[in-house]
Amino acid sequence: MEENFSIFLDNLKLTQNQREDAKKKYEGVINCMARHFYDRSKNDGDQYLFGSYKTKTAIRPIEGGSDVDVLFKIDKDTYEKYKNNTSGLLQECRNALKDTYSTTEEIHAWGKVVLVKFCDGTHNVEVLPALEKDDSKFCIPNTEDGGSWDDFDPRSQIDAFQDSNETTDGLTRTCSMMIKNWVRNTSTLEYKSFSIVKDVILFTDKIYPDGKGDENYDVIIRDFFHFWIKRISDNDNRKSYFQTALDRANKAVEYEKEGKHIEASEEWRKIFAPSLFPHSDKNEENRNETRHFSTAPRPWSI
Repeated sequence: MEENFSIFLDNLKLTQNQREDAKKKYEGVINCMARHFYDRSKNDGDQYLFGSYKTKTAIRPIEGGSDVDVLFKIDKDTYEKYKNNTSGLLQECRNALKDTYSTTEEIHAWGKVVLVKFCDGTHNVEVLPALEKDDSKFCIPNTEDGGSWDDFDPRSQIDAFQDSNETTDGLTRTCSMMIKNWVRNTSTLEYKSFSIVKDVILFTDKIYPDGKGDENYDVIIRDFFHFWIKRISDNDNRKSYFQTALDRANKAVEYEKEGKHIEASEEWRKIFAPSLFPHSDKNEENRNETRHFSTAPRPWSI
């Protein structure tokens, strides 16, 4: 089953063209805003990329537009101008973009962001105007409830991810990508990308602090569901989804132990997108070798 998971992960990764498309679009949006606010065509210091494209946990397929999250750094003069008019700042950001993106793209301003929705159905850009503070955090406009400025600290989020991913030798990233696919493949499950990554970090830091090692991915994903089913409140709407996924993962791991690769792959294809997770076409007739499963410590009650 390890080969199936390896193929699955390859199927989840963005292609080179998709990565270049995302980069071209968010840089184009930032450059357009830099011309408007600062009368310059390009300055890398005007932006701060965050979210799944910063952590490289964005996954295929790109369906209906995948949002690239990026901050546009405003200066203090702009902040003072719109300090009491957050809605006005978002509208100015929208106006800065509408001449360049005026054909078939849609530009929306609401809440805290301006969304540039491209007509090709691939990557969209969600841009947040933000004032960078002396402590490296940001202050972002919030137009809700009469308007306010909220503290936002994406750097600490990115640092937490990078530290975990480096310590676990990449397991935090691959696990995040697979769980994102589970959520996408699970109808009506509401589980935000930010929360997924945060939960994966806690899981890997507690259960696989040194990374994957010799463990198999099927066991690791099973352990993720087991880890969180013990921690999710009974009142949490996600509880039943985790339980269903855990039941299927337990079945899949047992089938794999018995050499029933076909049955194991079918259970995983119920959890993940069947178009991306490969189907095994052969079971083992003889079971002479001893397989290694579940050696990592599992302090489920922590």
